[in-house]
Amino acid sequence: MTISQATRDYIRNHQNDDVRELALKGCRNPDVDFPFALQQIQGRQKAKDKLPQLYANPDILFPPTVSMEQCSSEATARYKASLVGGGTFADLSGGFGVDTMALAKVFDQGYYVEPSAELCALFGHNAQALDIRNVQIRQGCMEEILPTLPDTDLLYLDPSRRDGHGQRVVALTDCTPSVPMLKDALLTKARKGVLVKLSPMLDLKSALQQLPETQEIHVLAVHGECKEVLFLLGHDKAEDMEYHAVNIQSDNVLDFHFSSREETEAKPVLADSVGKYLLEPNAAVMKAGAFKCVATRYGLHKLHAHSHLYTCDEQVPDFPGRVFTVEKVVPFSKKEIKRQLADMDKANVAVRNFPWNAEELRKQLRLGDGGDVYLFGTTLRDGGKVLVVTRK
Repeated sequence: MTISQATRDYIRNHQNDDVRELALKGCRNPDVDFPFALQQIQGRQKAKDKLPQLYANPDILFPPTVSMEQCSSEATARYKASLVGGGTFADLSGGFGVDTMALAKVFDQGYYVEPSAELCALFGHNAQALDIRNVQIRQGCMEEILPTLPDTDLLYLDPSRRDGHGQRVVALTDCTPSVPMLKDALLTKARKGVLVKLSPMLDLKSALQQLPETQEIHVLAVHGECKEVLFLLGHDKAEDMEYHAVNIQSDNVLDFHFSSREETEAKPVLADSVGKYLLEPNAAVMKAGAFKCVATRYGLHKLHAHSHLYTCDEQVPDFPGRVFTVEKVVPFSKKEIKRQLADMDKANVAVRNFPWNAEELRKQLRLGDGGDVYLFGTTLRDGGKVLVVTRK
């Protein structure tokens, strides 16, 4: 791609400025491609935390906002690449190409497939800037390009989760392309399997009914926030589904691995009372549905069958979630709340299996947000509603 020096200078000089203010001011220099410059400034600002290595490279060009929002982070792309490897792969929904770049490091050869000529040109430029030489670009929609590709070890697909009006969608059948409709064609081309990136809001049970070829499910959270769900499809139906609830942090990757059989057969003990510690599994564990086996694996007691909060009296190393020290357990009554929480003016409020949501509870207790106290509204084994006051 050819970019004028004036455009490069404008991007460099305004890379930290407010894009909306720049757009209002305009640019009088005819040598500056102003819309493209604004796109680069906005993209670079979004990439600072999400794509730090690309952000640090001054030669990288960034796509429009929609592609920046849907692209994987570098952290999740690295995780995907750690799962696979081999001779040949194809990324059938290339987009900005973050996943393609990561997969190219663990495969001998790859294909980047993308209908947008602009995104294909961007990827070509960035691949050259990053010295990626083992990926071929194929412009066109997946349905057209797939039959022309040779058989590969892995096909990767990130279906668009926006409808014709630009609104976000979650259900498999609403995404484009529809994986359930194309899965047979995809598996025919993939020797080892098909890896599909899906919404973190996806209903896993419903998706499994539509994709019974699934061998593994990986739920990815970054710093405690659920970001992606990955389905790995194979040629045979899995007898015992593998789940990976992964929380990616700056210094480590915590993977809580379990099987559907382990979760089904787990029989956690319900707690008679709240112990010294209160434990809350991270977002990936909760999304993956490890509600029972997380208790049996770590020797915890569950507060209630449906509360998904756990307790114990001894510290638990490497627990996949947050651990709190319990200060008091307050029965949910006006009298007890007034007596025991009178001096509390703010707290981090959360609820599990409780009649009110967190904001409603905060308003009823007249608490500000934040501070060192973490207050959980929940239900105990006997059905009693309580407020558990804790600190990290």
